Amino acid sequence: MKKIINVLLIAITIMSCGKNKTWQEIAPTDIELNPLQMIDEDWLEVSAGKEGNMNLMTISWGGIGELWGKPVFTVYVSTSRYTHKFMEENDYFTITHFPASFRDKLSYLGRISGRDEDKVAGAGLTVEFTELGNPIYAEADLAIECKKLYGQQFDPNLMPAEQRAWYERTGLGIHYMYIGEILHVWKK
Repeated sequence: MKKIINVLLIAITIMSCGKNKTWQEIAPTDIELNPLQMIDEDWLEVSAGKEGNMNLMTISWGGIGELWGKPVFTVYVSTSRYTHKFMEENDYFTITHFPASFRDKLSYLGRISGRDEDKVAGAGLTVEFTELGNPIYAEADLAIECKKLYGQQFDPNLMPAEQRAWYERTGLGIHYMYIGEILHVWKK
C-alpha cells in the first residue's frame, strides 16, 4: 500500500511540474499583470466565435476596469479586420496573454488575415474551448472570458483632427469599441 501511495505522489508531482500547466480560475481582481504593460507593451490576443467558425487577432489597444457594477475589459477592433465580423456575430469574446517568447507569434497574428489562412495553425497555437465554447490557447498564461455588454463604432465627428487624419492616412476602417463583462479569468 505504501508503494502505491509513493507511486501516486510521484506521478502527481511529475504532472504538476510538466510544461503543460493547467488553468486555475482566479478573480478579476487577482490579475497580477500591469494593465498598461499587458495591453500596450506585451500585446494581447482577442478571439471571437465558436469551434469551426472563429478568428483571432493581436490587440494593443484596450482597457480593464469597472462599468455598471461589473468588471469589464474593453477592446477596439477596426471594421477592416476580419475579427470584426466575429465580434459582431457573437455574444462572447476572449482575451489571452502570452509569455514574452510568443511575441513573434503575436506579430504574425496581427499581420495575417484569417480571411486568407488558418491563423491558429500558422502561429502554431493550440486552441482550447471554455465551458461556454469560447476559444483560448494552451500556450497562453492568462485567459479572460467576456460577455459583450456594449459595442459602438467611434464617431469621426467627435474625434480630434489628428485621429481623423490618422484613419484617413492609414486607410483602416473606423474602430468599434466592445465592452465585455469579465465572466472568467484563468491563469497558469
